[in-house]
Amino acid sequence: MMEKTQVSFFVPKLGLYAISIAARCKGKNDLRIEIDGRIFREIPPKENIQKYDIPPAWNGRNLRGLKQINIFLIKLDEGKHIITFSPEGQTRVEEWTQWRIENSSNAVFDLNQQAENGDKRPWFTFVLIDFPLKSLAVEISTLWHLFDGDDVKLIVDNKIEPNSNSKLWKDWAWHATPSQIFSGSKKEQKTFNKNLPSGIHYIEFWADKTPTLHQVVLNLGAIELPNTPTVDNPKWTKNFADDPDQIILARALFGEARNVLVPDEARIAIGWVIRHRVESSRWPDTYWEVITTPYQFSSFTLGDPNRPYIENPLHKDSTTDKEAWEHAYEIAGKVIGDKSPDPTNGANHYYDDSINAPPWAKDQQPTLTISYINKYGKEASIFFFKL
Repeated sequence: MMEKTQVSFFVPKLGLYAISIAARCKGKNDLRIEIDGRIFREIPPKENIQKYDIPPAWNGRNLRGLKQINIFLIKLDEGKHIITFSPEGQTRVEEWTQWRIENSSNAVFDLNQQAENGDKRPWFTFVLIDFPLKSLAVEISTLWHLFDGDDVKLIVDNKIEPNSNSKLWKDWAWHATPSQIFSGSKKEQKTFNKNLPSGIHYIEFWADKTPTLHQVVLNLGAIELPNTPTVDNPKWTKNFADDPDQIILARALFGEARNVLVPDEARIAIGWVIRHRVESSRWPDTYWEVITTPYQFSSFTLGDPNRPYIENPLHKDSTTDKEAWEHAYEIAGKVIGDKSPDPTNGANHYYDDSINAPPWAKDQQPTLTISYINKYGKEASIFFFKL
């Protein structure tokens, strides 16, 4: 695989699904994926977003041609979904599959997979997408070879799980010992209590030599699976965190610049302001957190006259609102998908001169000014700043 490729699949009903992808690459070749346009990045977030040298991607320098299997746990609605494969150079996707997980509290993966022989490299990664992680129980077998033994390292959200029972193998939760020349393979089950809140979590297993991963059980707690808002049914679920990125960004554009007199350039620019915040370490790294941060976007404030419109953009069932909402959704998709160039030159703040200039704008030069005629027939302007 050397070019971006998309594959689609259908799921019969709402639920928790696993998407397993096995691929390999080496040298300077890398591979990443998106699911329904969802981009994955490093944990914790850095100033410049990382997309390839991260656990849910395949990095040729680490893999050296060996196979890595990534399993994504994600809530999917009934209908069509798309996986986008974005390679850099020559990569090989050996297989991918998806299935519904019936017990969403304890997701059981019976794998019985032996690692290909290699030194200290990524082997399996579990990607939890907007789920908590209470604990994980893992069963692995190791064997001692002539001069070296099998080892497995566990890393959760970029933190190595230490082996408190061994100084020599302190970073390897499972390891073989020379005595196993006589006793043979050793199977160990270990449980790790994490109590991580709902969010993006990466669970990595790194292999040395040829260990076998028998089973992984992920305790996600009592999770709920409400219907995800869509462009055709955007009514909120009482929790904006249930919104896909394109929906929550569309809500922001609809609430902030719904008026038909506001030009599309302004909607695109506001979308880019929000995206710049998501991609900066100064703000949270998800669209819904950036957008719902108190006092940042007035339409999300309880009591604001625009709040009912963002909770349900079609609440009046008017043709005008429906067209404006669908247009906001289209623009949001273009901003997230890099299909509309950034007109703001990196701006992360803006204000409309219908209000007094905020203190942070004092003595600052705007990177972009957009003028238009407001509903009162007067000229108005929106100013964008990079602070």
